[in-house]
Amino acid sequence: MTKQDLLQELSIKMRMGEISKEDLSSLLKAELKQSIFKFSVTKMFYFLGAAIVIIGIVIFVAQIWEDLGSFGHILVTLGVGFLLTFLGSIIIKDKQDDMLGSVFHALGGVLIPGGAMVTLMEIASFDPKPIHIAIIFSIISMLYVLLNLIHKTPVLTLFTIANMTATIGAIIMSVNEVAPFTDTQFSYIAIIIGISYLILGQSFRNTWNSILTRPLYFASTFIIFTTTFELIYDSTLWEILYPFLALSGVYLSVYLRSKTILVVSTLALLAFISYVTGEYFADSIGWPLSLVILGFIFIGLGYTSININKKFISA
Repeated sequence: MTKQDLLQELSIKMRMGEISKEDLSSLLKAELKQSIFKFSVTKMFYFLGAAIVIIGIVIFVAQIWEDLGSFGHILVTLGVGFLLTFLGSIIIKDKQDDMLGSVFHALGGVLIPGGAMVTLMEIASFDPKPIHIAIIFSIISMLYVLLNLIHKTPVLTLFTIANMTATIGAIIMSVNEVAPFTDTQFSYIAIIIGISYLILGQSFRNTWNSILTRPLYFASTFIIFTTTFELIYDSTLWEILYPFLALSGVYLSVYLRSKTILVVSTLALLAFISYVTGEYFADSIGWPLSLVILGFIFIGLGYTSININKKFISA
């Protein structure tokens, strides 16, 4: 029986009342739950296996490292990394199992950057400077851009972002050797990187990279709020601006319908309130009373956060 025949027979039985819409809905829900469970279990075993493989490789290589020589060092790091990446591409290209292919790419993505550094040190026989690291990571970034154009897989997008971030970081450290940055300037650079993650996360929504949206939202808000929180210790301006920044994060969570941004923004607001209480009331006679008020504020913010999630995000 073909799919068209099956659908036609199902339609006839529904018109005759032999099968109700509720029966069909229950069946679809049951099948969906079963498929999600199978997917989750499969994914769990894949990534658990990948973690065990990484640990095993690290322990094995550490045990025989001194006996390998330069060529052996390159082979067990960069060589194995490229081999795993190649196998991942073969599996994805043949449509055998995209998830298994992603696991191989993840293993290769962990080994390739370290292997490239080992290769540089073994061949050039010197400790690489930031400019050398920037060149290496820029080449790796281009490799992952190319792989991503071919396979369009989120894990490759993730490694593209990671290697590009490492490239930018190495370039900044290289410039820092010539014209040193202040701590405040480093903070503003980190904020810019955080904003770029937020933009990437938003651009990935409703695309094949949508699985990366939530992690990028988290990384973005975490970087922005922790960096700006450090600035309030040395800047009265940031001490004034920080609560407005946290409240803006709450508003942004509603606009983007993101629970992740809501949670991080609420935690940032709680951290600021704790800072203000400790900074200005710790030595006063009202410190115990301040703690009581602070506790009620925490409860109120938690309740508000839950209601915002229910009314504006989950809905």
